[in-house]
Amino acid sequence: MIALEAAALIYILLNDWDDTRFYFGLRAGFILLPGIIINVVFRKKSYPWIKYVDNFLIMVAIFFLCGFNELGAFLFILLPIINSFYLRPRFTAVTGLLCLLMMYICFMSVAESMFDDNGRIVYNFFSMFRTAFNFADENIVSLLQNRSFLLIAAFALIIVSVYLSFNSRSFTIKQGELMNKNLSNEAELNVARNIQEGILSRDFPDNNSYGVYADMTTATEVGGDFYDYFLIDETHLAIVIGDVSGHGMAAAMFMTLAKTLIKVYAQSHNFTDKVFEQTNRYLQQSNPAKFFVTSWLGYIDLTTGVLSFSNAGHNYPVIIRKDGKAEFLVEKPNFVLGRKKLVRYMENRTKLNPGDKLVLYTDGVTEAQSPDEKFYGDDRLIEVIDTNKEQNQKDLVNSIRKSVKEFENGKEHQDDVTILALSFKDYLKVTPPDSKTFFLTKETFDSVTDYICERCAEAGCDGQTVSNISIATSEILANIESYAYENGGELEILTKCRDRRMTIMFKDKGKPFNPLLVQEPDITLPLSERSPGGLGIFIVKKLMSDTGYAYLDGHNVLTLEMDF
Repeated sequence: MIALEAAALIYILLNDWDDTRFYFGLRAGFILLPGIIINVVFRKKSYPWIKYVDNFLIMVAIFFLCGFNELGAFLFILLPIINSFYLRPRFTAVTGLLCLLMMYICFMSVAESMFDDNGRIVYNFFSMFRTAFNFADENIVSLLQNRSFLLIAAFALIIVSVYLSFNSRSFTIKQGELMNKNLSNEAELNVARNIQEGILSRDFPDNNSYGVYADMTTATEVGGDFYDYFLIDETHLAIVIGDVSGHGMAAAMFMTLAKTLIKVYAQSHNFTDKVFEQTNRYLQQSNPAKFFVTSWLGYIDLTTGVLSFSNAGHNYPVIIRKDGKAEFLVEKPNFVLGRKKLVRYMENRTKLNPGDKLVLYTDGVTEAQSPDEKFYGDDRLIEVIDTNKEQNQKDLVNSIRKSVKEFENGKEHQDDVTILALSFKDYLKVTPPDSKTFFLTKETFDSVTDYICERCAEAGCDGQTVSNISIATSEILANIESYAYENGGELEILTKCRDRRMTIMFKDKGKPFNPLLVQEPDITLPLSERSPGGLGIFIVKKLMSDTGYAYLDGHNVLTLEMDF
């Protein structure tokens, strides 16, 4: 609209007008100027009244221009065409009919003189309207016959404008609906991706016995790959990786089911082959889309390094011996999960020694493609792992991922890329749990403390740790003697050590009492202003790595844990 107004205004200003024409041109210019100003001032705001004002001003301006040049009437046709972009068919139709009426009036009134007998201008809308509809005048009838084709053509263009406005509006509405649907689908995919990332373990352990790290990059919003690692019990670690056929939401849902089943069956202390047999049986019965899963599952006895594993059609893992080269851990693979009934799986065994590493991956790694359609391949994977075998598990995974990305060189990966690395650092040292019962009185405090300190020393605790535990034990014994019994009573001490964490449990049959709930003293206050009690438990909490209390089977059970 502003372009049309500016063009008309420039046309007026650049023409050489005589006095009579200047009368019409000047008025048309003054009418167009406010429309341009309004558009400039409010160009960033979509006020509905702007288009109404614009149309009115342009109609009046064109009407004045037609006063001295009937060809200006054709400008009326531009208005409905421009208005079609407002996507308001009714507005376009009304504007078009008004423009057609004014075009007709301009065409039919050109025979009317602009001046009266005294030379004054009498050319105005009312005289033009009266002349245009004076069908008794032979001149008007003749003009109507000569211009009927032009008027019909103008009407046809107006119909086209209304049609364009209607179609554009329908298209825009459908486009908006499609966009909203896409946004809704995208939001659902984002939720699904967040859920999937949530069920994949991210709290990667790295302790004195082992370290685990994994990375997964999906080809679509949600992936079909999965990995997991979890303790079956205190001495056995399970690691698993898998790949579901297909991509998208359905594959991701099937992946979640497969991962959950494997973990549930594995935590029931089943052998790896039995876990796959049970998982396969369930997946095969619940698989209308005919997905299948390749997977590798291994159990590591952390005390001996023995690795028990089964392979359901998955890529061979890579094992890195401390003093050797990286090589595939080759075994006879079994059939994939989810496609056949009653498949028998085999369990294999090998031994990990301190310093060995294990790398699991999906076929998205070896089948990654370069821009010239070459595959990454097994040989390149072995070479990269062997080159970076001295790195820790996290850096090793990142090195493999970087190598794959550089090989792809910008080419989008067609499959999910998942890598998991495990470092077996040392055998897990577990001190067998020990239990001893004392009759607790003030006279037996020393014997209980000495017993606990001996157990800590046997587990390998350093002198400072033994000293801290001794101080904490004295405070706990004094607390039990004061609150649990009036004249002494039975106290059972349970001790165990696992992975450099010493655990001491105090069990008594006294009245239920949780000393950990005692309000801690405000040590910033002078001694004279502090509330009595609570200082001993406060010291215990500060000395120990963790504390806990429970009342179980008629016993107060207080637990102290100390890392060393």
